[in-house]
Amino acid sequence: MKLKLAAKKIESPGVVSFIFKPQEPLVWKAGQFLHYVLNHTSTDDRGSDRWFTIASAPYERHVMITTRLASTKGSTFKKTLKGLKRGDEIEVSDLDGDFTLNDPKKECVFIAGGIGITPFRSILKQAAHDGKRLRVTLLYANRDKTVTYKKELETLAARNPAFQIHYLFKPQRIDKDAIRKLVPDLKKPVFYVSGPEPMVEDVGKMLQQLDVPQKHIKQDWFPGYPAE
Repeated sequence: MKLKLAAKKIESPGVVSFIFKPQEPLVWKAGQFLHYVLNHTSTDDRGSDRWFTIASAPYERHVMITTRLASTKGSTFKKTLKGLKRGDEIEVSDLDGDFTLNDPKKECVFIAGGIGITPFRSILKQAAHDGKRLRVTLLYANRDKTVTYKKELETLAARNPAFQIHYLFKPQRIDKDAIRKLVPDLKKPVFYVSGPEPMVEDVGKMLQQLDVPQKHIKQDWFPGYPAE
């Protein structure tokens, strides 16, 4: 299937959302991802395809990619993506992913590192649209105080007292002490961890060391990004 670029939106410094309209209806679950092919000449060794989470919620009916764009260095794929104009096309296939909300009544902890917030935007927006008041604690780690989706997240939290947000900025980090402090009961919730691969692996190990049951840990990592 091909998607046409409808709009671009700056989310925070260096982070841009690309909003695409599908040629035909596309059905997905909040938290899933797609395979994207953007053919271009002089490709680098990373090639002309990527996997990106669908950052938009299914009810929005468009496909949104939110990604960090380097100001100088960067892949040829990202440079081509950045240069797309309204009406330009990108090819998608292979809808996949199980980083989805199985039971909306279950208490959850969402742990996001930087651009790893994208699946959580989709999940939270869809739940709000469906009238489901999720019981969620979000731990959102960033390099600095320029937070992607900050206004949207805080609007959702204002409408749902059971949704709490905790920002962590350097030198703060998501470690065992932070998790213990912000999540008093580690046995009940399901932990969803999303972000750069090193960060997701580290947090997964920490949760196991804190005796969180393995069945209560779901992970989704973004290759190619450094830990936040």
